[in-house]
Amino acid sequence: MLWIFLFFLFSSVILGLPIVFALGIANIVMLQLLDLPFTIIASKMISGMNSFPLLAIPFFMFVGEVMSRGGIARRLVKLADAFVGHITGGLGHVNILASMFFGGISGSAIADTAAIGGLMVPPMVQQKYTPSYSAAVTASSAVIGIIIPPSIPFILYGIVTSTSIARLFLGGIVPGLIVGFALMVTTYITSSRYGYGKREKGKSFSLKEVWSAFQAVWPALTLPVIIVGGILGGIFTATEAGAVAAFVALLLSLFYYREIQIKDLPGIFLSTAKTTAIVLFLSAMAMVSAWLLTRARVPVALSNLLTAITESKLLILLFCNMLLFLVGFVMDLTPAILILAPILTPLMMNIGIDPVYFGVIMCINLGIGLVTPPVGTVLYVACGVADVRMEGLVKSLLPFLFTLLVVLLLLILFPELVMFIPNYFS
Repeated sequence: MLWIFLFFLFSSVILGLPIVFALGIANIVMLQLLDLPFTIIASKMISGMNSFPLLAIPFFMFVGEVMSRGGIARRLVKLADAFVGHITGGLGHVNILASMFFGGISGSAIADTAAIGGLMVPPMVQQKYTPSYSAAVTASSAVIGIIIPPSIPFILYGIVTSTSIARLFLGGIVPGLIVGFALMVTTYITSSRYGYGKREKGKSFSLKEVWSAFQAVWPALTLPVIIVGGILGGIFTATEAGAVAAFVALLLSLFYYREIQIKDLPGIFLSTAKTTAIVLFLSAMAMVSAWLLTRARVPVALSNLLTAITESKLLILLFCNMLLFLVGFVMDLTPAILILAPILTPLMMNIGIDPVYFGVIMCINLGIGLVTPPVGTVLYVACGVADVRMEGLVKSLLPFLFTLLVVLLLLILFPELVMFIPNYFS
């Protein structure tokens, strides 16, 4: 059943159909094979969208829109510059650190790429970084946006697998920091090699500059504290945290920074609604796929197949990650999570792997797919921001892609790096 489903899915994608319609065709074939009525598609789509946790997605997307237009992203970049701008490859480090700050509020890699890239690529080019290298730093660091909480992919994974979103958020903290610092090391090495961003004479770390930048942005930095602290303290759920974050971000941009006016709100709401509609439509169709594959006992069959080959947890985990990495080349992150998480997570649980741990690993792996051609959506955004060709961007991206894969392997070999914080607070 799985191979028939995948055949029709990928055949439709290769023919150029949007992924949501490709899923629809594969679902219709599955309905015929299982001798089920077509009305199931409508009923399961509606029940799939009728989910309270899904409300978190438009809230966090709205936060990203407000941050981009309300001056918060620019102030985060200034704070990052005060911290690491004096190091060799300074603006590259600023780009990465700003992505860590931004990702800790918006939860979206694409929003991160558009906002931080728009602010960082022009000055990087002015300081003799090549446009393709500037875009590569921007694209690779945007992956952090889906790891450090909040994270829209974590929310989707939690919904389709009934896994605690709060524990997923906690599991992303350490991996997100590791990815960020590993990319900084890569930036330092590559910048030193190519002569980018050489340390300016007389420029050094200044507490006064840091304090000045912090004073300008500290209200916005309360957002990740509110989100994570509120969830940990049991004050609100992840969805309610998104609503609170959206409300606070809007108040800050309207009345504190005053860079958004009331007349700008319809455009912000419309942009958020468009993106949300795409995600919800895709989620609804993927929920039908997940239900059909489960009814066809695909997870059980896959589990039996793999355990017949090997009983090693590590080998099965590595095999699944190789599969996810290959899927990332041809499928975007959101549909990949919605389709594969309900299939692979039961397998992981059967062999004793925590679904929180696997969810974090899965999202990081598919996040790397966002920066691999030909489907990597972050690559296309970065190309547009930096006005570069895909070939040049991919060539400059290779060292950073290698770094991301090394970090992924590290997290696979040492699960406690992911589970330390979730287990501490459980």
